[in-house]
Amino acid sequence: MAQLLEFFDFKRANIPKVIAAHVCDDVLAATVDSVVQLTSLPVAVEEVIVASRHASESGKPALTVHAPGEIEKRELAVASPPTIKSALKALARMRDEFELAYEVSLEATHHGPTKLDVPVTFVEVGSSQKQWQDKKAAEVAARAIMEAATSPVNGQHAIGFGGPHYAPRHTEVVLRTDVCVGHILPKYVKIDEGLVKLAMQRTQGKAKLFVLDWKGLDAGTRAEIMRIATEFGATAVREHQLLKKVSDSCR
Repeated sequence: MAQLLEFFDFKRANIPKVIAAHVCDDVLAATVDSVVQLTSLPVAVEEVIVASRHASESGKPALTVHAPGEIEKRELAVASPPTIKSALKALARMRDEFELAYEVSLEATHHGPTKLDVPVTFVEVGSSQKQWQDKKAAEVAARAIMEAATSPVNGQHAIGFGGPHYAPRHTEVVLRTDVCVGHILPKYVKIDEGLVKLAMQRTQGKAKLFVLDWKGLDAGTRAEIMRIATEFGATAVREHQLLKKVSDSCR
């Protein structure tokens, strides 16, 4: 919040049930209690972008983006693939401009909130106290949030399948192609029709493209996803096919 207020022209606003609220044009910056537990919003908005801390045992410097969802409970937030893509691309570009030694990546879908009716995107700085106190990293995250809020890009809306929690192959696809990935269902999740249908329903634009981290899935799961794609009228592609097209076009 501090970096948003420092680098953008936010003005104080009085909004009931909000700890602190500031407005800059059409963007509202608000502080609320326990974001992951939110079931409703104190004010009507088109979407939510959460500035958050990312924690991991590795303590690895990281700037990450993801859609929330509690997959084991079959509860997913609404994902906005264009917002996720905008935030990720902005993080990667400004990480390089600021010469920060941070990894930029998507994360698989995890945690709440899942009950809101508008898209939710998390933009996070991690992964330890040292990085949380890094003002340059916080500035990069703040600027990426504002860019995603005001200038979302577009492209093919997709759902990602396979790979680890930090999704390197899906990250590469989003950064290098016109594909916008929303929810990512990683390799440790059991894939079935119900979960895939839910992910499609809870993706803005009703994603009809499935991007598979081919080597990050076992053969049985790959076959099941391909079958489900046919069943739902979606297109399933290997991530390296998308990346190969980009490489070929650059020759």
